Amino acid sequence: MTSNSPETELEQKLRQAETEKTGSYEKRTEHLDAEGNANFVNRLILEDSPYLLQHAHNPVNWWAWGSEAFEAARAEHKPIFLSIGYSTCHWCHVMEVESFDNVEIAKLLNNHFISIKIDREQFPDVDEIYMTGVQIISGQGGWPMSNFLLPDGKPFFAATYFPPPTFMKLLLQIAEAWQDKYPELEKSANDISDAINRILSVRTEAVTLDSKITKTVAQALFQREDRSLGGLVGAPKFPQEPLLLFMMDRARRARDVNAMGFVCRALDAMACGGIYDQVAGGFHRYSVDEQWLVPHFEKMLYNQSQLGLVYLEAFQLTGNPFFRRVCKQTLDYVLRDMQLPEGGFFSATDADSEGAEGVFFLWTIAELEEELDKEEIDLALSVFDVTERGNFEKSNILNLSKPLLGQRGDRATDFIERLDIILEKLYSARERRIHPFRDDKLIVGWTGAMISTLAQAGFYYKNHEWTEAAERAAQMVYEHNVRRDGRLNRVYLNGATSIGGQLEDFANFIQALLILFSVTGKQQYLSQAVRLMDTTVQEFWDDKGGGFFLSPHDQAGPQLTRSRNASDGATISAIATILDCLLRLLRCSALCDDTHSELYYRQYIDTCLASLAGQINENSMSHTSLLRVIDEYKSGSTGPIQYAGNGLAKIVTRKISGASEDKITVEITAYLEDGWHITAAVLPTGSYVALKFKMAEKELCWEEHEVTYPSGTVSLMLNQDKVDIYENDFTVSAILVSTEKPGDVLSPSVSFELTLQLCDKNNCLLP
Repeated sequence: MTSNSPETELEQKLRQAETEKTGSYEKRTEHLDAEGNANFVNRLILEDSPYLLQHAHNPVNWWAWGSEAFEAARAEHKPIFLSIGYSTCHWCHVMEVESFDNVEIAKLLNNHFISIKIDREQFPDVDEIYMTGVQIISGQGGWPMSNFLLPDGKPFFAATYFPPPTFMKLLLQIAEAWQDKYPELEKSANDISDAINRILSVRTEAVTLDSKITKTVAQALFQREDRSLGGLVGAPKFPQEPLLLFMMDRARRARDVNAMGFVCRALDAMACGGIYDQVAGGFHRYSVDEQWLVPHFEKMLYNQSQLGLVYLEAFQLTGNPFFRRVCKQTLDYVLRDMQLPEGGFFSATDADSEGAEGVFFLWTIAELEEELDKEEIDLALSVFDVTERGNFEKSNILNLSKPLLGQRGDRATDFIERLDIILEKLYSARERRIHPFRDDKLIVGWTGAMISTLAQAGFYYKNHEWTEAAERAAQMVYEHNVRRDGRLNRVYLNGATSIGGQLEDFANFIQALLILFSVTGKQQYLSQAVRLMDTTVQEFWDDKGGGFFLSPHDQAGPQLTRSRNASDGATISAIATILDCLLRLLRCSALCDDTHSELYYRQYIDTCLASLAGQINENSMSHTSLLRVIDEYKSGSTGPIQYAGNGLAKIVTRKISGASEDKITVEITAYLEDGWHITAAVLPTGSYVALKFKMAEKELCWEEHEVTYPSGTVSLMLNQDKVDIYENDFTVSAILVSTEKPGDVLSPSVSFELTLQLCDKNNCLLP
């Protein structure tokens, strides 16, 4: 090799990058010299992704995802080995150590393959395509994902984790087949790619959505429920946030106590289990067992945002203080342990530390005794199910035998105060341990969802710290990740942004801006959301099929298909979220310019839903977030903040508990745009629709006792009638008393209707 050869120049470039990044990442390899320098370096050292940098010193000649790797495969006529994972994945680390840091396996890969490594969190669209291929080929999926491709990107074989002997044997078999059976591999790749395209680029003829589909899905969930342990039957158990939000929406709209019972059983079980971090708050990704005891110990930002929202809504509906506590602990955990100095949020923390899974989170009795006094030890052992034998690797995952609140009578406050002192001590002790790896990259879609939850919780709990954190994060994302051309970059890391935004990023961030607009009233958030929605339509709208693509049109590398998959996964469907954003914009369209009218947004909603009806009918269980949006589109919003007249009136409701449990006050405040008014509650004739409060027909537990309407601010002469009107803002107060009917899990929530008619000096809108 000469000094000016391409190989030497590349190595010099890689070593220079290694020098520049020294101290900013961990060199994860056993191949180090006496001074701690890595013997190997590959192209991943040029990347910013924490996951890719974990593999930068493997002896494998890794390439990053992009056109250059595929050009090399074509030029050398080699198959591609595509490995997909993420930085906090336990089994990804196992395969990293066993196979990718193995020199013999690296020789096979380097001699016979072009090897590409992908961070699935950077390219979720690519991950979805090849995960679909894995599921077609092997019937199941997971990470690490191991794919074998033609140079054009089409997969001919795929699976997940391989132990080293099996992996070496497979590499030799594929290398041999590449030489001797290439036509068979090519045919297999074409067949699999066609199947992937059929599944993901779903274009069905417009059909009518099954009118009973919501009830059918709820019944199916009841049949699959693990009634004794919560959640769905079987293991592993995932939180399934989209299903829980769907069931709560049904509970709210239909006053379905059974649906709420489904949710409560799951939430109690999760918050009591090891999947919930009893010390610091926040949730692990999933439980490997059906008891929710033993988690997969990584913690993802998207679980915190989604479960924070689930517990918030559950508290709103049930008044259960345990749900309020879990919501607060989860959000406080995020702000304490997952917040960037600039204001956004980290993406995840690892399952492993000190070379083992879960060590950071485990406790022995001896470790507890080092931190707590005798009385505290006794309380901790009884509350958190701690034993000498342990429940995981001879240590203990802290868990609860039953929910903390609502079962201890007058001593509840004292008990919780004592328990919180214990938790503070354990948190401080745990902070002295070696922490799991933290993936510091900000993902716009995940941060957007976190902003939305913080903003809603801040409004409901009147917690200004949460609202301010949401606003600060939104400002950071808008300043750093929104480009001058209006497009988004998905990732922020170490002061730089990268990777074109996916639909998930646009949808979640637009939703965050619209929720901030609702809770703060600041016009800038609506204006920013309108501009980003314009870009979203330009970049992701399918002019032929009438729906949204998930990936940008100019994604790097080969694009086997552009997915239109609207189903929920670990996160809420991006298509459901963008439809929710369109619906929110529709309801505020009077506050936008003339080009962004109600009709403008409605056409996209109607066309998209028509294109998805067949997909929903075929697999309704996987589309529960879409079903929630459809119900809201057809039946109206149910939240504490409502809009009338497409934004000309904002209605905010707050419930105030009374001195006794059988009496509450509901305050409804209306904020009207300048130039608009509402006719007052008392009218001399039937010519106009008066402001009217009444209980909803489905409300069983509360009835109207006294409603106080304010005096009209101005009197107008309309058609020779003197009519009192309300302008600007005003508040209606309703005192409600409990009915004689037995209470149930939904008793703390209230359903009512407020009828009003908006008018200006020239005309009146429909009520």
